[in-house]
Amino acid sequence: MAAPAEASELTAPEDTSTTWTSGAADSWPPPTDAVAETPPGEPESQPDENAETPLVDTSDAIAGNQEETAEATARAMRLLDELRQTISEIEPQSAVDLSGVISDLEVAVHPPGAMAVDAVAELRDALLAARERPRDIDTIVDLTKRIDAMLALVIAYDRTIAAIERSLDVLRADGVSR
Repeated sequence: MAAPAEASELTAPEDTSTTWTSGAADSWPPPTDAVAETPPGEPESQPDENAETPLVDTSDAIAGNQEETAEATARAMRLLDELRQTISEIEPQSAVDLSGVISDLEVAVHPPGAMAVDAVAELRDALLAARERPRDIDTIVDLTKRIDAMLALVIAYDRTIAAIERSLDVLRADGVSR
């Protein structure tokens, strides 16, 4: 058996640079997988989310973004100015007064002194009978009694055509000017 170590042997040497632990730490780097792996119970250290990032990168990006925004805003303002100028150059179109057209057409549909619906139906029947029996004395006498009604219809027809023509002229003139 080996003899117990003496007290002088157990004391630390005066020069720590020659001890095994200091020499081993300097000469042998620790294995890379031992450093890379953390013990299973300890969480890996994550970069702090609140840590400040270098302002050089973000300030350039912010300046570029602000410059693009300023350019876009200036372009939008130019376009708005151009639109305002274009709108102001458009001559105000006076609305065409269609009340005359409406009045003419209403008169054409319901002329003053127009025949009643029943009187028009009776005249129609008399005309149809005259077509079927043109040489019948009773038909000729009946038509002779209705001469005023037939004349009123012809006048109403002429007025209706005139009202339609005036209305078309107004509407066409309005369409050409626009």
